[in-house]
Amino acid sequence: MSTPAHFGLFINGASVPAADGRTQEVRSPADGRLVGTIASATAADVDLAVGAAREAFPKWSSLTAYEREGAIKKSLGQVRSQADEIAALMAQEQGKPLAQARSEVLGACDTIDYFASEAVRIEGCISPTENRNYRSWVVYQPVGVCALITPWNYPVSLLSWKLGPALATGCTMIVKPTSVTPLSPLAFCRALVAGGIPGGVINVLTGSGAVLGDALVRHPGVAKVAMTGSSDTGKRIMAAGGPLLKKISLELGGQCPAIVCGDADIDNAANVLIYKKFRNCGQSCSSVNRVYAHRAVHDALVNRTAALASKLTMGDGASAEALDMGPMATAEGVATAERHVADALRKGASLVCGGRRPDGAAFARGNYYLPTILTGATHSMEVMREETFGPVLPFAAFDRMEEAVALANDTPYGLAAFVFTRDLATAHRVSEALEAGTVCVNHGAVNTNYGPYAGWKESGLGMELSRRGVFEYLKTKHIKVQL
Repeated sequence: MSTPAHFGLFINGASVPAADGRTQEVRSPADGRLVGTIASATAADVDLAVGAAREAFPKWSSLTAYEREGAIKKSLGQVRSQADEIAALMAQEQGKPLAQARSEVLGACDTIDYFASEAVRIEGCISPTENRNYRSWVVYQPVGVCALITPWNYPVSLLSWKLGPALATGCTMIVKPTSVTPLSPLAFCRALVAGGIPGGVINVLTGSGAVLGDALVRHPGVAKVAMTGSSDTGKRIMAAGGPLLKKISLELGGQCPAIVCGDADIDNAANVLIYKKFRNCGQSCSSVNRVYAHRAVHDALVNRTAALASKLTMGDGASAEALDMGPMATAEGVATAERHVADALRKGASLVCGGRRPDGAAFARGNYYLPTILTGATHSMEVMREETFGPVLPFAAFDRMEEAVALANDTPYGLAAFVFTRDLATAHRVSEALEAGTVCVNHGAVNTNYGPYAGWKESGLGMELSRRGVFEYLKTKHIKVQL
């Protein structure tokens, strides 16, 4: 493993210590080893970073869209050349296997590339007027300084969803990564600046979320806040930023259902369920959290999924390319999985596989939990109501489609849902009836750059990805002139 490195705050293109000199450790979830240290920013550092972003805003926002597009695409060359280095940091601090970490870094580059191209497609309009001497047109302008608050499960990918449109529209920003996985997003942002994004356009503050998050949301120099995280955190941001009338977009928690119909392709459904539940140890807002399988295929689907789960490999993600699963990012995540499984078993569920930490010295010091499948799950169980955010997949059988849809919608969340059927009419009717911002039919590719990603109910506010996500970082201006 590489020697632990220290990362300072990144303000105005330079690495600087925190105002009071404090630092925090970042440790591996695989065995607790020291991965690196970060500066722990204070409210004074927030003022400094916001000042740098405000100073950089006039020049960056005044560039033409074509100039910004060129600068962004050029900077991505530098990031791609450092993909292995950034991926190694991610694998060490977050736990996902190296191959998945590298894919995340390169995918994040593709997302920012997509938004750079959208910069030149931000179109206004000219409206007919009630008087021939009037002229009326609408233009869009960057909102200003943005605070981008990002999570630990996909620390670079979910950053790119915000960084891409913010850069493309001419905004400047302060990035606040979680203290669980601060190193890879910090390295990613530094590489963008090394590749040509002007200093001050992207600033990064590391440290306590409780201190920095509130300071950023309430800061008068911050015009917009974008956050991915828990629904509870999103509500706190709304409570703090709402009275200040800031522009806010939130991508929050999920409790995503999958409905497997009696005519479904069982092999395909099982493969997608394995991918959408156990990749990244289930630590994804769009993971499949619960499966409703038609009674005619329930047992066959459970058996097929369990057989695939038994073949998944597990270990220290930073030490191997080909692993399927690394450790969970936090010990709290393992505790939640254990609590949900214990509650389900106590209330009558049956354990098909997993349900415990793996044996062996290689796993003794890490946050490992085996891929777990439960059957006989009901909505009296925590695992069917709360977001486990871990590798636990509960199954319930259903007889009527109306029953399955009602159960799928019986949640305060509405992020994503999955349907498996060979019947086109069923695909249309069920996907339209499900209360979720994204519905995937016969696949698990939830997030695509061209597709709008919006949470219904308590799963979010505003939009990410797609052309529509760009407008979260723009203000609308109507100009009316009398000749």
